[in-house]
Amino acid sequence: MGAINTAAYLATVRSRMDAQQQVVALLESELQKSILGDSSTTVGNLLNTVGGKIADIYDDAGITTVDQSGFNAGTQWLNAMQLGSTTADMTQAVDQDFLRQALYQARALLGELRIEEQAWNGEVNSEKTLRKEVNDFAKV
Repeated sequence: MGAINTAAYLATVRSRMDAQQQVVALLESELQKSILGDSSTTVGNLLNTVGGKIADIYDDAGITTVDQSGFNAGTQWLNAMQLGSTTADMTQAVDQDFLRQALYQARALLGELRIEEQAWNGEVNSEKTLRKEVNDFAKV
């Protein structure tokens, strides 16, 4: 088993955080539209536009279900909504509570990623310190 490149893994976690921040911003925008009474925020519109944008954000960040099975949990609510929606449902306005729940889930995932970033940041820093000590010892 090879050694983990902690700096590379930290960069991966940070790119996932960037992607998740984009998803949070997108959901916040949709919730704001819904609160202001934007009639274009229908179930069908949400599934077609927002769902596609979220998938694009995750794809751009290189996130796959094989690579990170828990990370795509942010889109599970869209899949569940699509499976539970009938044709008549597609033209109805999106429930604000639904959007709030989706936003809550996206923020929770972002929080988990921040914790993971802190842990890997500590690993990177301890590796740097250890390398410096080894180099200092080798010079003596």
